[in-house]
Formats: sequence, C-alpha cells, structure tokens
Amino acid sequence: MKTLIYYLLGIFSLCMLNACENEENPTPEPPPSKGEEAIQKIVEVLKESNPEVSQFVEILEKVNVAGLTQDELTVFAVKNTNTASRTTVLDTASIKNHIAKGRYAKEDLTDGSTLTSISNETLYVTRTENDVLINGVKIEGNAIPAGNSYVYIVPEVIPIVEIPLHETTIITKLPTGETLAGVSIEAKDGRGNLLGTFITNENGEVIIQHQSDTLTYAISKENFSNLHEGFLIAGMDENGNLIYADLNGDGLINVNDKVSSETYTYFLDYKDLPENSLTQICYMMEPEEVNVAEIEAAWKQAFEIFLTQSKNMEFSLLYDKSFDYNMIEYTSSTFWDFAYQTIDECKKYLEQLTSLNTTEGWEASWNLTVDLGVIQNQLFGLYGKVAPLDNEESKNQLISYLADLSNTLPGPLAIASKTLLGKIYLFSEYYEDAIQQCLYIINNSTYALDSNAFNNSESQEIIWGGYKDNFGNPGGTYIHPVLLREVYLMAAIAYSQSGREMEATEIKNILNETFSIEGAEWKDYINLLQGTGSAYPYYRLLNIPIEQTGFNLNKNFYLPIPQTALDAYPGMKQNPGY
Repeated sequence: MKTLIYYLLGIFSLCMLNACENEENPTPEPPPSKGEEAIQKIVEVLKESNPEVSQFVEILEKVNVAGLTQDELTVFAVKNTNTASRTTVLDTASIKNHIAKGRYAKEDLTDGSTLTSISNETLYVTRTENDVLINGVKIEGNAIPAGNSYVYIVPEVIPIVEIPLHETTIITKLPTGETLAGVSIEAKDGRGNLLGTFITNENGEVIIQHQSDTLTYAISKENFSNLHEGFLIAGMDENGNLIYADLNGDGLINVNDKVSSETYTYFLDYKDLPENSLTQICYMMEPEEVNVAEIEAAWKQAFEIFLTQSKNMEFSLLYDKSFDYNMIEYTSSTFWDFAYQTIDECKKYLEQLTSLNTTEGWEASWNLTVDLGVIQNQLFGLYGKVAPLDNEESKNQLISYLADLSNTLPGPLAIASKTLLGKIYLFSEYYEDAIQQCLYIINNSTYALDSNAFNNSESQEIIWGGYKDNFGNPGGTYIHPVLLREVYLMAAIAYSQSGREMEATEIKNILNETFSIEGAEWKDYINLLQGTGSAYPYYRLLNIPIEQTGFNLNKNFYLPIPQTALDAYPGMKQNPGY
C-alpha cells in the first residue's frame, strides 16, 4: 500500500515539474504573414498622411489576414462617412472586398480588366481616358505607395456586382445574302487579349461572349476576302452592284474609304449602347480573276477618254472663240471630277496587276504608272496642285514620283518620265534642272521631230502616245501627250528664262526648220502642242494673255479648285482670284 502511495506521489511530482518548465518556456507566437505585414504597412501610411480614411483604417487594423500570402496588394480605401452608415455596410468581412491581390499602378487599370479581391470577389475596371472606376465607383487621385502595395482613395463603399456578359453574334455572308460557313474570326477584348479564334457554323454564325465593352475582330477564309478593290464590302444593291462601307463617315465612297492594309479589323463598342448584345454582319467574296490583257484594254479605253477630254479642255481654253471664261467654274469642276475618277480607276487597275506578282502583271503596271504621271502632270499644269496637297507639297511629291519612275523604269518609260519631270521643273522655275532633262532626251537618237505626228500612231516623235481621238477636235487623228517637240519647246523656254538667249534661239530654229512656223512669238511655238492637252500652262509660264472672252490675266492662268474638293481636302487652298 505504501509502495502505491509513493508511486502516485512520484507521478504527481513529475507532472508539477513539467508544468513549471512550460511556464518558464511558453510556445512562441508564429511570425506575421506577408499579408499581415503588408496591411500593417498600409495602416501606417494611411494613419500618417490620409486622415480622411481613418474610419476605414480602424476596421482594416482588425481584419484577419493571417492566411494571406501576398505582400503586393491594391487597396481601395473608403473616405469617412457617418458612423451609423459605416458600420452597416463596412466591417472586417466586407472590407476584404476592397483589398485586391496584386499591385496595380493606375496605368495598369485598363478598361475591361478585372481584379480579384482577397475574398475572391471579382472587381471590374472601366476606364475613360484618366477616369478609372471599380465596380462603378470612381477612384480619386493617384496611387499612394505603401511598401510593396498601392492604395487608392474612393468616395464610397465598392459594391459587389455581377457585370453582365456582352454577347456579340457575328454572321458572315456573301454579298448576295447567302450565309458563309467556315470563316475564321479572331476576336480580342478591349485590352488586346485574345478571346479565341471562332469558326462560323453552317448558318455563317458565331457567338462571342466578353466582359469588355470593346471588341475587335478580323475575319479570314481561304480564297475569300472582305475587300474589293481596296474597299470594305457592305453588301449588294438591287441592281447587283457591290456596296462599300463609308469608313470615314463623310457620306461619300471615295479613295479615303480604302483600307490601308489587307487585314481589316472590325471594331465594336458597347459603352454608349443600351444593349448588351448585338448582331454584326460581315461580307466576303471570292476575288475576281485578274486578266492582264483585259485590264490593259479597259484602261487604254479609259485613258483615251481622259486624253480626249483633256484635249477638249485645251481647245476650249485657248482656241474656241465661243468659250467664255466667266463659265470657268463649271468647266473646271467637270474636268476635275472626271480626272480624279480616272486616277481612281488607274489605281484600281494597278492594284489588280501588282497583286498577281507576275512578270506580266508588273510590266503592265509600269505602263499605267506612266499614264498616271501624265494625268497628274496635266492637273498640275492646269491647277498648280494635285489633291490632296497644296502647291509646294504637290510639286515636291510629283517631282519625287516622276524622278523615281525615270530612275527605275526601263527604256521608253524612263524617257517619258524624264519628259514629265522636266516639265514640272520648268513650271517650278527650276530652269537648270529642266534643261538637263531636256538635253538628255534631245540627244537620244531614238526620237526625231515629225510634222505629221498627229496622224501617225508610230511616229518617231512620239515619246508617249498613240491613243485614238474619237471626237474630232482639231489636232489630228491621234493624241500623243508627250512629244519630242514639247521637249524642244521646254528647253528653249528654260534657256530664255535663265538669260541664255543664244541657246534658246538655236532650239527655236530647229523647230522652225521642221514645222515652218510663221511668226516668231512664243505662242506660235506653243501652238505646236495643240491636240496634246498640254499647251495651256505655257501661256502662264510666259505671261502671254489668252485672247478669249472673259479671260482675266490676274486669275485665269490657273483653273479654280472645285468647292467639293476644298471641302474634301482641308489642306488645299483656292487659287488666287476665285
């Protein structure tokens, strides 16, 4: 019995000893988590410098974030309000919705992005320029650094919201209206994040759900395009003609609506729309087969019509005694519109030819580039500028264009380009440059003056021409916009204007010998160009009055720019006097 008592007393003594040891060496407290340290730093910064959020800080100090492992946070601190209101909507649980995982500078808070709070709620960001809203509550001011975290001040408690998904339905069709299956649609949200590549079903349809207000997408299908001749297809009218999209919204379909690159990106913005879902229709078609011979024939016909109109304009301005310069605005407007329609047609054919990327296509395109230079050269002579630029810019651009052609194109194309370049130099009073171009051509034994050139499509005088005249105004059966006689005239004028009359006289004597010119006035030499459409600007260059009804020496050497062109090209200015 005594033995048992001693045994129990021993156990009791041992337990007492262990208890004393535990009191002397208590279990250590665990170190604060990264989240606790981050919150403590935020509390310190806000207490020191932002008393307007003191009520928020009181609650933040009590929040349990022991399990939070992030030390980079973004906190939305609510400004003080009355106590009753505060305690009903913000406590140690709801305040966690104001603490987002991750450190976001203001520039990182992009439109359509989302944040995740430490309570795993989603916070939706909307942004317009520098205004940033979190679930509809606007941030005030900029970020406040606090250790590895950022703090933003907000005027009210951020609500937890379920922002509805936008649902965009895209339907792809042929211009005739039939749906087109198998079209790939690559869609991105407002931040440029890829939402996915979707394929239209048998109904030509895909449905894309997205949080962001903005959506961009591009469509593609092998052997199909949503562009035609550079314009975005928008359907087909009742007559079977393609409808194009008015991309700049000016009510006109012209070169300004052309797509600058082959891949067109559609853009959709829900911000100012009451709907959360929309249906968009996109059109595609198989590109038309390009036939070089057919394009060359179609363009030759169009260019012949332009040259005939240019010749008719020249006849009216210089030789038709029934013409009245008081009607010049109407005449000028009609010609301007027709000339730029022809330029657009030329560019369309150039795109088709170069798209082939074949030797035949490139060689055919070279001829069109010279024809384009002829049209722009004549417009510069008539108006002193070429759209969409004004005088000095037009001149420099045209000089660069023609210089490139003369340096890169082969044989006769280079000579034609040099002639056009020399003319621009002459009109710009760059006389030495003009002389250099002219002498290069005159010394080329390929060409020779011919008094019967206008009735011969194979004349050795033709630098660029051979186009039929079907309207019969004086000048001959054929229209040759670039002739050797003009090169001689240009050289003579350049010599004379730079004070070298002996050289000018030598050149004029060569023209006298070939063409038996009666008289010695400059206009007698200019009349050698009647029928080319190029004579009018030389009267201006030499300040020779034009003996026509209503001609005003102070303004009519240049034609007036149509008001529609001035409206379309704000950088252009009207010619003096109009």
